[in-house]
Amino acid sequence: MGSGQSHDAALREKHVVVVGGGYGGTVVTLKLQGKCKITLIDPKEAFHHCLGALRSCTEDGYARKTLIPYAPAFGENFKRGTVEAVDPTAKKVKLVGGEEVSYDYLVMATGSKGPFPGRISGGEDTSVYVQQYTDMFQKIKAGKDIVVVGGGAVGVELAGEIATDFSDNQVTIVHSRDYLVEGDLAPKFRKGLVDQLRAKGVKLVLGEKVSNLSDLPRDGSSRCTVKTDKGTEIEADVVLVCVGLPCNSSAYATSLSNCMEKTGHLKVNRSLQVEGLDDVFAIGDCCNVDPVKLAYLSGMQAEIAVKNLRLLAQGKTKLKAWTPIGTMMVVPVGRNGGMFQKGTMVFGSFASRKIKSEGLFTSRYWGDMKQKMPQTRKK
Repeated sequence: MGSGQSHDAALREKHVVVVGGGYGGTVVTLKLQGKCKITLIDPKEAFHHCLGALRSCTEDGYARKTLIPYAPAFGENFKRGTVEAVDPTAKKVKLVGGEEVSYDYLVMATGSKGPFPGRISGGEDTSVYVQQYTDMFQKIKAGKDIVVVGGGAVGVELAGEIATDFSDNQVTIVHSRDYLVEGDLAPKFRKGLVDQLRAKGVKLVLGEKVSNLSDLPRDGSSRCTVKTDKGTEIEADVVLVCVGLPCNSSAYATSLSNCMEKTGHLKVNRSLQVEGLDDVFAIGDCCNVDPVKLAYLSGMQAEIAVKNLRLLAQGKTKLKAWTPIGTMMVVPVGRNGGMFQKGTMVFGSFASRKIKSEGLFTSRYWGDMKQKMPQTRKK
């Protein structure tokens, strides 16, 4: 206990600013709250639990469970705003609108961005996002032919949710690669996903790229024809795009461009400090470690960053190093199926269901944010 108190005494006078309230940024803020001055900045009023977001398309009211308010968890330590630049010389971040916030230590945790429904964009009020998911739920429920563009983890999971909850719908995945899901995964893992999807009636069009993506409506507003580069044509009532999760670099793209890879990821050392900036850390999807970006890795990197902030405040130079932990992935196929791989071991539906597919970790994140998950009535 003594060492913890000395850590906190050294850190108490410091101001830590965290940019981005996702799976990494919230952990840093929760761990340091009460230990130092801390400010979490995010454009939304709630943490988006995107691991549970896809069920919002198939279970009416679930969207409310995936948006966890920041204010009850963080109070005055939360500032709603959009960071547009970092000035590492003056040790300030600049918000859209001109406000500046000074820091002693900065943690960039801006995450990645992607298309709806896997991700939400902008800084809207929670009610706006809930309405978007409610509208999409109604369209999927009413539609008969659903096309999911992209066979990565998000596309597979979304197809599985729809095929499970709306078994009368015809769901088709179109994917440019001839295998599902990126990453260092065993053939048995991918075969399990294919078998489970097919058992639910999902059609797989693999090794074909959608050629008219920019012409397709993203809101399910009208029936359309999805075309591929191999000449396949698929009629669709709703098209759901699940391709690409580019780095969300807008907060630092101009001001930290010299510390950035072409992809927008911030270059970090083994201690997760941004190249050339000892007092700036980058964690999660916006840093250049771990090619496959996963929520639990963001949380683990947050823990390392917190330890290193405490060591820096004490004047220590020997910091903790981030070490990649190897393959660990669960991809649900609906609430009752999925595949799980840890290292070289592969498990099927039972393990996947117990670990993730049933609850999608939703209640856990409400608990982490010191709140009770709202109950919703399934309609």
